[in-house]
Amino acid sequence: MKFHLGALIVLSLFGYCHVAPAFGDAFQLGTEQTYRYQSEVRAGSARNASRTVGYIVKGKVHVATVWGDDEHKLLRFKISDIVLHTVPGDVTHKTTLSAVSTSPFYAHWNLGHVKTLYTSIREDVSLVNFKKGIASLFQYQLLDGSYVEVDPSGTCDVQYTSYSSTRYHKAKTNCKFPGDRFERTEYPLRSLGRNSRSTDLTVGTEGTLEKVVAQDYLKYVVNAYDNVGAFIEAVTKLDLEGSADGVNSWPGTSIEEVVKQINLEEYTLTSQEFGPKKCEGVNCHGLVKLIKNFKNSLTNEQIGKQDASAALIELVQLGRKSSSEELNRIIKAKTLQEQKGQLLDLLGAIQTVESHAAAKSILTYETDEELFLAERYLQALAVGSRPKRTVIQDLLAMAEKKPTNDKFYDTLVQTIASMAHRYARLPSNSYDTDLVEMVKEFLLKRLEECRKDSCKQKYIRGFHNLKSPKTLEVLVKLALEGSPKISVTAMKALRSFSVFVWDDDFKAIFEDIFFQASKKFDSSARALALDILLDLKPDTEELTHIMQYLKSKDKVYEVKQYLLQKLHMLASRCPDFAEMLKKIVRRDPKLNNYHVIGARGLSTALTRTYSTAPSFNSSLVSLQEMSGGVLKRGIVDLTLEAEQEQFSMFTLGLFAGGLSSFVSSGDNEEIEDDSDSIAGMELTVQSSVLRPLVFFDGKGELMGHVWSGTASEPTPAYQATTLLQDNEERFPLQNGAAVKLSTIGAISIDLNGQVTMSLWGRNAHSKVEQNTGIAVHGSLSLETSFVGLSVDFNMAQEPQLHLTSDLDFSSESALCMQLMQPNSVLTYKVTNRVFIPEARYQKVLTTKITHNIPGYTHALNQKNNAMCNLIASSS
Repeated sequence: MKFHLGALIVLSLFGYCHVAPAFGDAFQLGTEQTYRYQSEVRAGSARNASRTVGYIVKGKVHVATVWGDDEHKLLRFKISDIVLHTVPGDVTHKTTLSAVSTSPFYAHWNLGHVKTLYTSIREDVSLVNFKKGIASLFQYQLLDGSYVEVDPSGTCDVQYTSYSSTRYHKAKTNCKFPGDRFERTEYPLRSLGRNSRSTDLTVGTEGTLEKVVAQDYLKYVVNAYDNVGAFIEAVTKLDLEGSADGVNSWPGTSIEEVVKQINLEEYTLTSQEFGPKKCEGVNCHGLVKLIKNFKNSLTNEQIGKQDASAALIELVQLGRKSSSEELNRIIKAKTLQEQKGQLLDLLGAIQTVESHAAAKSILTYETDEELFLAERYLQALAVGSRPKRTVIQDLLAMAEKKPTNDKFYDTLVQTIASMAHRYARLPSNSYDTDLVEMVKEFLLKRLEECRKDSCKQKYIRGFHNLKSPKTLEVLVKLALEGSPKISVTAMKALRSFSVFVWDDDFKAIFEDIFFQASKKFDSSARALALDILLDLKPDTEELTHIMQYLKSKDKVYEVKQYLLQKLHMLASRCPDFAEMLKKIVRRDPKLNNYHVIGARGLSTALTRTYSTAPSFNSSLVSLQEMSGGVLKRGIVDLTLEAEQEQFSMFTLGLFAGGLSSFVSSGDNEEIEDDSDSIAGMELTVQSSVLRPLVFFDGKGELMGHVWSGTASEPTPAYQATTLLQDNEERFPLQNGAAVKLSTIGAISIDLNGQVTMSLWGRNAHSKVEQNTGIAVHGSLSLETSFVGLSVDFNMAQEPQLHLTSDLDFSSESALCMQLMQPNSVLTYKVTNRVFIPEARYQKVLTTKITHNIPGYTHALNQKNNAMCNLIASSS
């Protein structure tokens, strides 16, 4: 009975499970298998998969077992009938690839793992990688499960799934490989590579490989754009054609002993990086020559246009390979004085030790021109994506000596803090890194030495740029205990932190500031505290608590209007929030009242779509906080968006104080004590706060501007060309070749403004123009000594934004704002190329698309429309 029971169990196993063949019978000593080999690679645009370039390699692979035991085998590989032809065109070429037929190579095979590859000494890197690709096809397992394998793709997690006793599927994920890799820490500025690596294989009943189909697929797209990028697909096939016996075996007690007799070089299966030959000939330019070619694109007239951005992209890649002597010669060239500003943008974008050594010679501030150039380089460094420890240390040593020019010193402090923030976010770094700690301690020490508010504000802005969680307590204390100016500056810094750092204790502090529970706070500090509370996504109970403020008797009614505007803005972006808001209002009769939800005030908060596909995905956020009928704090923020993540590309901030006496209408609004007349601009470029630009400070200086008309002409406020995208990585294929991926983008900004004021007519007019040139260059390339292919994609656009405002304070104050985007043109170009270096052959496919993007005026709100109609009717 026991016998019958055992037999039933065995039969059931055969009926429901696949029985894997044994490895011990595979690749028996003295046998040779012949396979048909084909590797096809195609690449093209992510938008149009029908226009591709590529190549196909065909041949035969003879695999003989020349030494072995039950577990270890030494396999000898010979290649014959190898041919390569390109696609499209189906042109066959003779290349160095034919050299693989001249000498065999060997592999140590151990129960399905290829441990080591052995080839001729000092062989061409591309040919060695090609052989690794072939040998790696013989790496497979016969039992389902998870494994870790090393092959040309790197060290990968591998999952085997059996379809039958002889058919298997192999999926590779999480491949790690050596080599430099760089990407921006901000998700919207990255490029995403979606990839799959899989193999289907068939083995004989004895475990010998019979058929392989290995596939690699990669789609490389720019996160900020929909379907802008490239793809590559590689399919490698191996089919058993026949077997033979009688192959001579090698004597020896181990593989090492056998290999020593043949005199071979040892390799792992991971592909090596192929460095193409040094460029020679008339098409190869040094940086000096390239700058001369782009000379016209580097003039001040081109700032804010796509030519300036495209030039920076081309120059920065070569500049990162240039010596300090070459860069120094460029920056001092007399023929490039007109281009000096943009050359300093270039040195800041290059951000190498060599570029900093060249730029240090101009870090002086004796004249206004020298100060302008020095600050321009520092501001370019502040937004650079590749901060160097040596450069930060050098700037910190300079700041310790406290330069005598306060504007230069302020910019230096902000640059150091911004660079330390970006340095902390690099892989393997953090805010605990010693250099970042040194910057934090420097700011804390200098802050403690300050006695005047203007001095303290400088270092608080430094904390704003550093964004270290270790400074939160200091900033909160300044917000709670500092003067109104200090409190507002500290709250701006706190507003820049991620919402994930706020716990219930911090939340209670922001509620205290907004509701003025402990004392009175500046309305701007309260508005910023409100921003943080709303960013924390309050639930129904928390939002109800915030909205109770609308029923208060607070006479600073612009804060109430600001709250209402923010609620409307969030409701327009989130249907769930809008529904929650409606429920709160409907269930409270005192709140659901015109006198409450129709509060007075000119403050506005709105968000609008700035651009969508085919352009970049972007939104525009405008916050205008008013006081006494005039602007107190205004922000226009241009954000880049991708997958629910946002990145602030550029923020224009305006601030003013002490102007209410010129326009106050005396309608019982509580005006905050603001004795000093001041106005200025605060710019934030890629989350880095710059030194504020003060238009006037004091009523005397204000009246001087009004009577002289010095502010009535368009005046540049910010001009620079900086990098946006800056990503590089490598994607090795199963066939041994490696794909290089690169995306680099730049933005050129020209911001200028003008204001006119008439005390006689009691009105004012202002206009701010932001002219922007954006260029993005991406590349997917595969290059070997015998064949290469590439897909280059380029985008360019010149979006503009005009903000105009008209203020009439002849009777009841009325403010009309208009936010306009003029027409723009977006060009998208893709170049597919396949080439054979030795044959001087190439095939190029080019696609160019132009999109005309119509301009429009953003609808702000009904109150703004009414005031615009009122001003228009009275003019």
